[in-house]
Order: sequence, then C-alpha cells, then structure tokens
Amino acid sequence: MLNKLMINSYCRANIIGYKIKNFLKKEDGVTAVEYAIVVAGIAAVVLVVFGTDGPVDTMLTGVFTTLQTKITALMGGGSGS
Repeated sequence: MLNKLMINSYCRANIIGYKIKNFLKKEDGVTAVEYAIVVAGIAAVVLVVFGTDGPVDTMLTGVFTTLQTKITALMGGGSGS
C-alpha cells in the first residue's frame, strides 16, 4: 500500500514538473504580446495620419474647400437663383 502511494505521488510530481517545463518553453504567449505591441503601434500611426488635424485631414479639407469655391463660382456665386 505504501509502495503504491509513493509511486502514485512520484508520477504526479513528474507530470506536474513536465507541465511546468512545457508551460515555460511555450512561446505562444510571447508572440501574442509582440503582435499586440505591433498593432498598438500601427493604430497610433493611423490615428496621427488620419486623425483630426493630421496631414490627410488637412489635405482633404483643402481639396474640398477649393472644390466648393470653384463650384460656387461656376453656379453664379451661390445666390440661389
């Protein structure tokens, strides 16, 4: 009975040790963290470029203001007549 209990305890300890070693060897979590950092960086760049007062916003505002001015001039000054 005592021998069986010792063998059972030894096997459980071995299994737990194996699981801990496997957990420490896996790099899936590290890869996920790296991807999260890359995505956060890309999101920051997109916000800067496409956000309010960014270069794209400024360019599009200029283009549409110019279009509005030219179309208004072509239609007779926008007096509604």
